[in-house]
Amino acid sequence: MGIFNQAVSGLYLEKLKNIALFEAIKDNEVAMKRVIEVSSLRKFHKGDYIIKEGEMGDELFILLEGSVDILKKTMAGDDYVVTSLKAEYNIFIGELALIDDDKRSASVVAKENSETLVIGKENFLSLGDSDPHIGLSVTRVISKILAGRLRKTNEDMMTLFDALVTEVQD
Repeated sequence: MGIFNQAVSGLYLEKLKNIALFEAIKDNEVAMKRVIEVSSLRKFHKGDYIIKEGEMGDELFILLEGSVDILKKTMAGDDYVVTSLKAEYNIFIGELALIDDDKRSASVVAKENSETLVIGKENFLSLGDSDPHIGLSVTRVISKILAGRLRKTNEDMMTLFDALVTEVQD
């Protein structure tokens, strides 16, 4: 069972069933256990950075316990809180790192002592190679997330463009 004993694995299995990334495979206990097998546990103290904006990343984090702030830098280099999230929200962060090799787009800081389940890109790709159903299911969810973000960005760009045009015309 990898690094987790049977009892611990059962707790994480129930949590993972509530994570949107695993919606398509949540009832497939073998697939879910395979996900747990390629995962590791990582704890963070209050104030610790889980992810730093601008750094390269290759890990996805599933928040098991605690809460985090998502931070972005302003043009002046100051941090501002985009949102705060709690483990009860069944969140995952850093999912793009499973797909591409690029810098992190935001920082994530533990608001309190927190515990995460971590899946590294190499482990995810190996899992997808050995069990394409798992890899495809998770990749589809990430693709839907990206499509939604792209649509929102397009809408935001049009709103800004319209505001700029209106301002210039006045």
